Amino acid sequence: MEEKVFHRRSIRIPGGDYSRPGAYFVTICAAYKRNIFAAVEAGEVVLSPLGEIVRACWVQIPEHFPSATIKNYAIMPNHLHGIIGLGVGARYIVPSSDPGAQTREQFQKPTRGTIPTIVRAFKAAVTRVTREKLGIRDQMIWQSNYFERVLRDGREVSLAIRYIAENPGRWTWDEENAERENERRPG
Repeated sequence: MEEKVFHRRSIRIPGGDYSRPGAYFVTICAAYKRNIFAAVEAGEVVLSPLGEIVRACWVQIPEHFPSATIKNYAIMPNHLHGIIGLGVGARYIVPSSDPGAQTREQFQKPTRGTIPTIVRAFKAAVTRVTREKLGIRDQMIWQSNYFERVLRDGREVSLAIRYIAENPGRWTWDEENAERENERRPG
């Protein structure tokens, strides 16, 4: 009998090494893009109890992954944007493309300290703490995947930092905001 193999569509760079020093911009969305983490009031984010758990787990990432640093981040009503730095003194470079030096993660074979493992552990921690503290057991919290972008230089890091900082102010017109205003954004 032939064994069935599960193939999940990957959004990773083929052959990319997500354990190399550098900066990674990640976006992690709530399941069904529900507004469960926060509200935006007058351009300011007001976290829900679940959003407070997300924040607490996010800033604790370096305690569990010593090679990781948490840079700028924003918790929005239905997603989180953040920059994770890997490696001491990472200079925001493209991770090495030398195939001999790569640490490749495969489905069901996690590699400690890689971006996929860090995100997976973060999502699991939020789910566990939410079940313990808020008693939410019958709801999915996260979409099954996430998005990431390797920040290749200082310019890309600066753009990501700016995007994160301005995200709450743009929420009113964001296409992902089910309650967005239908009028034109002021120019």
